[in-house]
Amino acid sequence: MKIKRYLVRDMQEAYMAIRRELGPEAVIISTRRVRQPGWKGLFQPPRLEVTAAVETRPMADSQVRGVKIEEELAQIKKSLERLVSATKETGGSLAYYRQLMLAQDMGEELVEDLLSGLDGTLKPEVIGETILARLVQHLSLSRVLKKPEGRIRALVGPTGVGKTTTLAKLAANFTLYRRQQVGLITLDTYRIGAVEQLRTYAEIMSLPLEVAMTPQELKGAVNKLAHCDVIFIDTAGRPPDNKAQLAEIAGFLAAVRPLEVYLVLSGTTRSKDLLRAVEGYRHLDFNHLIFTKLDETSCPGVIARVVQATGVPVAYITTGQNVPDDLEEADPYTLAQLIWKAVTADGSGGPSA
Repeated sequence: MKIKRYLVRDMQEAYMAIRRELGPEAVIISTRRVRQPGWKGLFQPPRLEVTAAVETRPMADSQVRGVKIEEELAQIKKSLERLVSATKETGGSLAYYRQLMLAQDMGEELVEDLLSGLDGTLKPEVIGETILARLVQHLSLSRVLKKPEGRIRALVGPTGVGKTTTLAKLAANFTLYRRQQVGLITLDTYRIGAVEQLRTYAEIMSLPLEVAMTPQELKGAVNKLAHCDVIFIDTAGRPPDNKAQLAEIAGFLAAVRPLEVYLVLSGTTRSKDLLRAVEGYRHLDFNHLIFTKLDETSCPGVIARVVQATGVPVAYITTGQNVPDDLEEADPYTLAQLIWKAVTADGSGGPSA
């Protein structure tokens, strides 16, 4: 089989290229909108990526069906053999799944909730499907009925989690995809180069940027951006145990309420430190979570543990440095699939904290 990918303006151009190069027997496998990575992609419209394939050695229909079926049976057999072997070694399916989830740093309490009442004599795949469904439900319980809609949105969190880059991704997303007028404000006048970093993003996207050094200046900056549909506020990273610095941020945010507050956390941080950050930032009244750097972790299971601790929904996840592409809206099913994929990957992941 010959497979080829095309980057085109529209489906008409794709059809012509596919027919010309692969012939009339070719079939389209997938389509998606993509942007060129890096800064250049900010100034160009998204392109259509079309993947097509054609069978280079024609086979009879019955032969084709046989080869697909054989491959699927072999994969299923291999998975079942691995699962049965593992469950025998660990004392049964429940013990096996418990081990895998603890290896994903999901925590004893959550793991026990997910396994509660399950019959260990059920088939391993049935138990796995039940746990996944419960995980989706768990992630849904903390989710508000409507998505964030506040006009003013502040990002808070510890140092080094990627707040400024995440803010730039959000600003670009709202500007390019939602066609909304976006304004930026930074309170991060402490970190060397922080203002200039955000100013660079703002200039590239032609967005207004205000700098505020006091709560009163923040209130004035919001007034200056009254024409904007959405205003994003960047704050300085602060250790969760530094009550004085967190109280200072709280004083700023109190000047512009009502607003949405996102607690930004890194997916590469161990659960003990994430839970400490959650407790330290709790009095800032954050109502959404953002997890960054999920492309750098083998332990996304910690997300479920933090959701359980906060009762707050995950609004976005980031999976790289590209602006604005490596940002995704989170939903319970997607998060559960992300976590479960890591859980079932032979139990690989970090140790439980």
